Amino acid sequence: MISTESLLQKQVFTDRGVLVGVVYDVILNFDDGSVHGLLIKDTNPAIVKDGISISIPYKWIRAVGDAILLLTFPQRVTFA
Repeated sequence: MISTESLLQKQVFTDRGVLVGVVYDVILNFDDGSVHGLLIKDTNPAIVKDGISISIPYKWIRAVGDAILLLTFPQRVTFA
């Protein structure tokens, strides 16, 4: 089992090894006690428009270790 606190400040990488950003907070689902997603700050402006903070669904996570590796991530995140 992984504690939510242990996820904080970990770097997050795409499935292609590109840095997405750093975990700032964990989004919890209080109805069933599960982790819903991660709030990522200091995002990479090369893949996230303007380097703004984003939320990543927890189901996108492939592995958690010294860093977090994602199963999938869009090539570029933009907002209308």
